[in-house]
Amino acid sequence: MIDFYCWRSGNNRKIFMMLEETGLPCVRHIVNLGKKEQLRPEYLTINPNNKVPAIVDQDGPGGAPFTVIESGAILIYLAEKTGKFRPQDKRQWFDIVQWLMFQMASPGALFTPAHYFYSQADKPDMEYPAKRYTDEAHHILGVIDKRLSASAYIAGDGYSIADMALWPHCGTVDRFGATLTDHPNIARWYTEVGERPATRRAAAIIEELREETAA
Repeated sequence: MIDFYCWRSGNNRKIFMMLEETGLPCVRHIVNLGKKEQLRPEYLTINPNNKVPAIVDQDGPGGAPFTVIESGAILIYLAEKTGKFRPQDKRQWFDIVQWLMFQMASPGALFTPAHYFYSQADKPDMEYPAKRYTDEAHHILGVIDKRLSASAYIAGDGYSIADMALWPHCGTVDRFGATLTDHPNIARWYTEVGERPATRRAAAIIEELREETAA
């Protein structure tokens, strides 16, 4: 059983997608960021960095509970645990890992500040950072689109945790003035991944969380 400490953001959606793809049983524990629940002492014992997602695998290595934080690490852990989306060929596996690291370092780290500075561009002293971050975000989209022009998925011909990690971030590029219309390979891939049954189920869970935590 997996205890999944979660919220409704993109980094959590990745884990919902992986759990739905693998069918691992889990118990969801909502950590309401709006109410600062991530700062509660009992949660800080799980993730000292007060972030979500986090998981506690009650049947971890050696049969003892094991805690994993950071969405990329959680995806790797669940792939290793289940043997799913984890090819045995080392070249294929490290293709996946390197594109997962790309997601963590580039879209994961840059898209949110790009959105912020883009929204502040008309304010004093914001023109330079707005251009700097949005230019980099558009560059990243170009890298992704070029990659997807040469392969069906981000790490090759097979769907992987790298796709799960990247997919949520590509659905909100309008926040920094981009559009998938200008990136047809991303648009093709985004639609295909979005039609997977597990992706649809994960989206439904996120929507349920939005309704439950709207108050």
